[in-house]
Amino acid sequence: MTGLPEHYPRLPLADGARERAVAAALSRHEPYELGEGVHAYVERFAAAHPHRTAVEDGEDSLGYGRLADLMRRIAAQLAAAGISRGQIVAVGGRRGADVVTAFLALELLGAVYLPVDASWPAARVESLLTDSGAALMLATGAPTDTGELVKGARAAGVPTTTPEPADASYSRTLSPDPDEVRYVLYTSGSTGRPKAAIVEHRGMLNHLWAKIDDLGLTADDRLAQTAPLSFDISVWQMLAPLLVGGRVQIFADEQAQDGALLLEALRGRGTTVLETVPTLIRFLLDAQESAGIRPGALRWMIATGEELPPALARRWHDTLPGIRLLNAYGPTECSDDVTHAELGPPAAGVRHLPIGSPIGNAELYVLREENGQWHACAHGETGELFVGGLVVGRGYLGDPERTALAFFTDPFGTGGGRLYRTGDAVRALPDGQLEYLGRVDRQMKLGGVRMELAEIEAVLGDHPRITACAVTVHTPDDTGALVARESSHTPVAAQPPRLVAYVAASGDEPTEESLRAHLSERLPAPMVPHTFVVLPRLPLTRNGKTDYQALPAPPRRRRPDTRPYAAPRGAAETAIADAVAGLLGTGRVGRNDRFLELGGDSLLAMRLVAALRGTGSAAGLRDVLRDGSPAALAALGQERRAAPGARTEAVRDDTPRTRPLTPQQAGVYFHWRLDPLSPYYSYQGSLQLDGPLDVARLARAWQLLLAENPLLLARFAENDGTDGADGQESAQQVGHEVVHEVVHHYPHWEVPLPGSARDVTADAFRATAAEEAARPFDLLTEPALRTRLFRLPDGQHRLLVTMHELLLDGWGATVLFQRLAELYEQRPAGPDPERATRYDRYLDHLTGRLATEEVAAAGEYWLRRLAGGLPVLQIAQKQRPAAPTYRGEITEAVLDERLSRRLRDTALAASATVFVPLLAAYALALSYYSDADDVIIGAPMAGRERPETADVPAFVLAMLPLRLDIDPAATLAEFTAQVRETVYDAYAAAEHPFGWTLRRLPAASRSSSATPVFQTMLNMLPYPARATTASDVRFRFVELDTGYTKYDCALYVQPHGPGRLLLQYAYQRELLDAPAARNVLESTLIALRALTDPERAEHTTVRSLDLLPGDDHR
Repeated sequence: MTGLPEHYPRLPLADGARERAVAAALSRHEPYELGEGVHAYVERFAAAHPHRTAVEDGEDSLGYGRLADLMRRIAAQLAAAGISRGQIVAVGGRRGADVVTAFLALELLGAVYLPVDASWPAARVESLLTDSGAALMLATGAPTDTGELVKGARAAGVPTTTPEPADASYSRTLSPDPDEVRYVLYTSGSTGRPKAAIVEHRGMLNHLWAKIDDLGLTADDRLAQTAPLSFDISVWQMLAPLLVGGRVQIFADEQAQDGALLLEALRGRGTTVLETVPTLIRFLLDAQESAGIRPGALRWMIATGEELPPALARRWHDTLPGIRLLNAYGPTECSDDVTHAELGPPAAGVRHLPIGSPIGNAELYVLREENGQWHACAHGETGELFVGGLVVGRGYLGDPERTALAFFTDPFGTGGGRLYRTGDAVRALPDGQLEYLGRVDRQMKLGGVRMELAEIEAVLGDHPRITACAVTVHTPDDTGALVARESSHTPVAAQPPRLVAYVAASGDEPTEESLRAHLSERLPAPMVPHTFVVLPRLPLTRNGKTDYQALPAPPRRRRPDTRPYAAPRGAAETAIADAVAGLLGTGRVGRNDRFLELGGDSLLAMRLVAALRGTGSAAGLRDVLRDGSPAALAALGQERRAAPGARTEAVRDDTPRTRPLTPQQAGVYFHWRLDPLSPYYSYQGSLQLDGPLDVARLARAWQLLLAENPLLLARFAENDGTDGADGQESAQQVGHEVVHEVVHHYPHWEVPLPGSARDVTADAFRATAAEEAARPFDLLTEPALRTRLFRLPDGQHRLLVTMHELLLDGWGATVLFQRLAELYEQRPAGPDPERATRYDRYLDHLTGRLATEEVAAAGEYWLRRLAGGLPVLQIAQKQRPAAPTYRGEITEAVLDERLSRRLRDTALAASATVFVPLLAAYALALSYYSDADDVIIGAPMAGRERPETADVPAFVLAMLPLRLDIDPAATLAEFTAQVRETVYDAYAAAEHPFGWTLRRLPAASRSSSATPVFQTMLNMLPYPARATTASDVRFRFVELDTGYTKYDCALYVQPHGPGRLLLQYAYQRELLDAPAARNVLESTLIALRALTDPERAEHTTVRSLDLLPGDDHR
């Protein structure tokens, strides 16, 4: 074997670094037997238990006796072909018993195993075989599996054969030399050329024994072999069970890569140990939650190949308690894994999971470089991980330059061994475990495949049309909204990181298909980017290098392939297309691309309307939702052009202001005056501050935030009445009192942030939050805002914010806390004057807007819709109490990705948002339980479709009473269309305040014992901003369940991880018990499944739909 490294450089250490590194080293000595080969153990078990199954491959299996016989005969065949100790033999094709047998035969001969993945293109196979100097290629499996391998081998001039057992058998008389090379495995290289890592026999065998030791493997274990041959974990998966008389189970590729098939196979085959990447663990959990079955006899799940997200580990323990979870870490250059960490459920706020402590005979050092010298890191200090001990391989085959960059003479050990520089940032924890913090260079490991991004760039740069390119890794932002509602469901794990390629081209723009094909012919599939972004030019740093930090975020959505791209025409269409692309993150938008098809929803539509109205467009919410293409909206704008809103110069004004409440605020205020001791008007949330928080810096940002939003410091007062803004007398009867106009003076109160955090447990924090929520606000004598700061045991902080709901709605909370994160990050000298007067400008706009004929016409619409006697929802099981406590409970359900996708498809086919079929399903369930065909459901509308309201942190929310007439003879599709028209008509009339409508309704039409007009609501919560990070602190505001609900019942819907929706049904427990409430939610799901099945929706009538919960509907 030629090309083996012979010399290793010295690592330049600072004075005293050696002694400190040795003192801080993590190591563990184990007396493993490393002098024999795996084949020797196979021989022993073959003699003692010849019929015990050694390898299970589909329906076929090999006993130890048969395995030993085949091993010897294939070794004889290879010897006859001239293969001897130290020669490299490539093995490729279908994963199966043939590969296991071939490896053992090569070990018996003392030859070197080189795995070649069957999915590689012929050009890559040719390159690797030529580079390695392989003497022979064994092609296992059927011809369809090996065609590219054989083609590549022939191009490289390497003879090929299939592992056919010879007549004679081979027997090796000498034990393996622990230092002999056992296998060579290619990994991605930063120069565009892969690196061939050399692993010795002793390193491989040490790792096998470490796995057996730490997992407690015995002859009763069945280990799943799922990894591709090019993935280093395939080696131990094939061999470790054979050292203890256990069983290797070969899983087909389609099983190993599909959660449902994998779950079925694990259960059916009695697998006890599985190792896979976090992405597939998520797929497995998805399948388990859908099927409701456990994976049989599985006792260990091992995560490897990429960082394990804490949320996924938490979900594993929540879903499959009792199956132990191991986090494994290690580079190929060090014989596979060098650390193990058994994980319990991670604490809330944990950002990185430990990768563990060293396996037997691995020595770990954490060092940092300063001025060309390496220093030892103390525990808790971040540095780069170096690995020593007998696990370290020889370097890279035939590549002394790159070997010298990563392998060194070990300055810490006593045996003159080697030290490997991993390139991974870590820190040692007090308990002796390591925490992985990411790569220090641009080498990545995705889906278990290690790759150099520079290699992908090098191959992409060979495309004839590409003038410049850059490849990055992007993790889709599934961390959830900046503002979200509290849930008892375990958060769904985020989507896995993905490769994104940015290209600049000459001439015509290359298609994604051509770029993908170019790379697929030259690189393994995992190295082909998921997304391609074409730019006019790549951003550059001052020294002319690609500026990776300045690359734009990849598109969040893609154009549908069903419609050819047509470029926008004219300035108006181009401006609208640019606004849609910026809002939705779709990349380019064509003139005929519909807003909903591109992934828009009602809240995003409001933001688009606000943006367009700022340019003078008169397009309304209904226009955007019905068609929303740039061509249609531009034509509409030509038909009815609106005057651009006047912009007021922002001038800083610290003078306290006195202004009347808005109609929305007044409605809440008068209801509060009816029952001022009720706690259900509290709006409460926990601002989760995860990361190294500077409390003083946060307090300063908070003071700036309050200065920019004086409304939060308002004092409320009741004045003698005059005419209200709508021309009606504003005085209202409240009990035995007459309350005239209500005003708020702002700023008035001071609400500083606590200067220090109180240490509490998570349970104590939740108890304190409940106490705060139960304490009502006296709006006339105290601030409507309270804050308390806490620190949890894991060091993460929580800012508890409790306020009266007339201060802020969910959209306003998003604006507010996004701004708080900006202030924390930017640390400006003072508040922004424009923001400090934004609320005043909103009030001025609202006063003028409410006086328009358009709003008056909307009022007449509502009177028509609510004419006659109003129905009262009759689903309560119990008598409505005279003095209700409004105590509430919640039951939840998650729509899986399949049903969520059907919901989106149904909405799109109906030219609607997903709110419409959800509302239809909920209305059918309420109709079923109340035995009524006239149902009114309240629906909060953000009211942010005008530029003056889009970014105001205030209570702008409008309540829309959606009255639905349910025709039993209508089909479900017809009913959905009716609901859509009702919703869109309501959107068009949304600016008329609900409180004004309520005052004009005859008293006889309202129930005196229930909330007026409607007793339930449906609230969609896709707030516009994502969770944000400022100076390494992650900001996320979670709306807490206060334990109270003002309506008889309410259905909340919000995103819940990639492609899923969470449904939360809140109900007053004085009116409903838990089983009855659960039935309402289950019936809503049954209706939703029927509505989203096109065949059933077209032919099933409302009357014939069976909504009774039961197993037949699940």
